[in-house]
Amino acid sequence: TLIDSGTVISRLPPAAYAALRSAFRRLMGKYPAAPALSILDTCYDLSNYETVALPKVALLFRGGAPLDVDVSGILYVASVSQACLAFAGNGDAGDVAIVGNMQQKRYRVVYDGSKEVIGFGAGGCT
Repeated sequence: TLIDSGTVISRLPPAAYAALRSAFRRLMGKYPAAPALSILDTCYDLSNYETVALPKVALLFRGGAPLDVDVSGILYVASVSQACLAFAGNGDAGDVAIVGNMQQKRYRVVYDGSKEVIGFGAGGCT
C-alpha cells in the first residue's frame, strides 16, 4: 500500500473495491444514481437533498487499527448533481493500493521509516 498525498482518489485492489462499492451502493440506495465520472463509477445526484446520511468508511491496514475516513473524504463532489464515491478499483489485483489525499484529510500522517510503520492522528489539514 502506498500513502500518496499527490494522488486524490484512493485506488483499491479489485476485490476490496467491489466489496466497498457494493456495501456503499446498498447503504446509499435511497439517493438517485448519477452518471459515472471518469474512474469514479458510484455517483449520486444529491441536488434535492439538504442533508445526506453517508455511511462510515474505514481502511484496515495489515497489523494495525482501522483508519476511519473523515466524512470529507468519502465523496468526491464534482457538483451537487454528481457526487461520487472517492475510491476506485485498480485494474489488476497485483497493482499497488494507493491511499489518496482525500482519505488523508483531517489526519496527521506520521511515517517511521526505520520501523517501517505509519500512523494516523488527529489534527491534519482541513
